[in-house]
Amino acid sequence: MGLNESLLRLDALQEMVNIGGGNAATSLSKLIDRKVEMDVPTLEVMNYDDVYQKIRGEEEVVKAVLMNALGDEDEYGIFLFVVDPEDADQLAKMIMPEGIELTDELIDSSISELVNILVHSFITAVMKIIDTMIISTVPIMVEDMFGSIVSSVYMEQQQYDDNIFIIKNEFYSLGHKIEGSLYFVPKPGVLELLLRRLGV
Repeated sequence: MGLNESLLRLDALQEMVNIGGGNAATSLSKLIDRKVEMDVPTLEVMNYDDVYQKIRGEEEVVKAVLMNALGDEDEYGIFLFVVDPEDADQLAKMIMPEGIELTDELIDSSISELVNILVHSFITAVMKIIDTMIISTVPIMVEDMFGSIVSSVYMEQQQYDDNIFIIKNEFYSLGHKIEGSLYFVPKPGVLELLLRRLGV
């Protein structure tokens, strides 16, 4: 059975993502001091080339936040949160108190904190399920073409698999949507390791 087929049929991985998203919604509620609700997260394994066809074009300029996930002995992979620059402004307005003038630095800081919460919540869920210590690095914000960012992350991870692991969360607060795609680009062999620790 191929890795792609295995991942798509695993209820355990979907449940792990659900738990991580639920944790994130709770943390976001505390951050913005109002209730945040969450749609059921989507989990998909997509061919590398299909990402540019179905998600967004290679030449689209985006803001992206990168965070490394580290295990006891090695690096597990990179989390990559991608959002349109215009949507980043709206997200920052939701997070920051009213009346504060949003500078580019404040917008980037707000989005980085949002992603820090999302990734930490996801990692916490994974650790509870597989009973393994995972830590994340400080978030790094970049703005560039989507294709350049994704290809750079792939090369850094020495990942030559054609598939990319996509988690999409949509959060709502007072009728406003907090939407963004959270990608996980694993080091080779990491997803197989997760499957084994899940007993699959």
